[in-house]
Amino acid sequence: MNVPVSEQRIRAFVFAGLREALKPYGVEFAPILREAGLTAEAVADGFAWVSLDRFALTLTLAAQATGDPCFGLKYGAAARLTSNPLGYVLANAPDLLTAIKSFSRYHRVLTPNRFKFVESAGAGRIEWSYPVTMPNVTQVSDFALMRFVWRVQCLIGANWRPIAVGLIHQEPEDIAEYEKRLGLRIAFNQPANSIAISSATLGLPLPGADAQLFNLVTRFCEEQIEHQNADDDDPLNRVREAIIRCLERGQANPRSVAEEIGVSAGSLDRRLKAQGTSFQRLLDDTRRCLAHRYLFESSLKLTDIAARWAIPSSAPSAAPPGVGSAPRHAASGAAPLASTARPRPLSRQVEARKRSSFCLSIATASARICAWSKARMRPCQSLIHSTLAASDPAVTDTVPGRIVA
Repeated sequence: MNVPVSEQRIRAFVFAGLREALKPYGVEFAPILREAGLTAEAVADGFAWVSLDRFALTLTLAAQATGDPCFGLKYGAAARLTSNPLGYVLANAPDLLTAIKSFSRYHRVLTPNRFKFVESAGAGRIEWSYPVTMPNVTQVSDFALMRFVWRVQCLIGANWRPIAVGLIHQEPEDIAEYEKRLGLRIAFNQPANSIAISSATLGLPLPGADAQLFNLVTRFCEEQIEHQNADDDDPLNRVREAIIRCLERGQANPRSVAEEIGVSAGSLDRRLKAQGTSFQRLLDDTRRCLAHRYLFESSLKLTDIAARWAIPSSAPSAAPPGVGSAPRHAASGAAPLASTARPRPLSRQVEARKRSSFCLSIATASARICAWSKARMRPCQSLIHSTLAASDPAVTDTVPGRIVA
């Protein structure tokens, strides 16, 4: 299956083992692929590109067919560590920090989706998100997060759990499976998926690593990335990602977005015209897509979203009430984010007018949401810092047989 470079894509490696994962549920693999617009032949070659949207849809359909809302989470732990080139990179790095930094650097070999590793005092954090135009992110987010956690467990021990994790989707009714596999510190409704790992764990050596094989595979990955750079990614996707980052800072204007992608405002305008669009049109489209995701992929209420209109845009750092969800087992001292304001009773006529106004202005509301998206990371980040400060072995990032603070 030939997937255009302009479309978000992923290697067909991710389908390896899906047939076996469906068998215990009595669900056939082929019908799910067909409904997702794929064929067995299209995913047979693990190194072939397939549509990321179709993979996400496949996992969503699989969860529906099996009746298991945690299917993506469980499927994430069903694979061989060395099932693709990045698996070999992880397995043969000298230590876990080098392994994760290399994975972040060469992640584009598997998918051009955004992925980054951020180091801070006492911990490291892996973050990734999906295109704002992409639906069905719940199962694929669970899959990707669990797949990475599982890879680390393969390297340092099956009992390892992250300091904390963040997920962009809403909190399910039952989180027992999440807590069993990921630990007790889980924050939902986050602006990005994330995994936090302590610095002590990152410094662990990886026994059995093959330095020569590591160098060979990283060289292969470098060549693959150079080849992808030559193909040039879709400029509209790059601009959308830049718009989202600028919205987070409250600076979604042509000059700021142009600086974010390293071009002049005039050059950005010409590029967008060449693609048959404009900055304002792309900004509005991005806002609508963000609104759709926040409304249908998170547990935020319409009233919570609408309430943000009243907060001045000149103060994007102020976290509005009800933004995000704090981890179930948040450390003491974390500020609660639940909104306590009660809406005033309105007449039916005023209520209808307000609903109409909400529907017409949903794109504007989504811009407010983006402006405070960084604030939504605070529950997870506060949890990380408090956990590191407490150094409680019962709740800290741990590895069997080793004391890891």
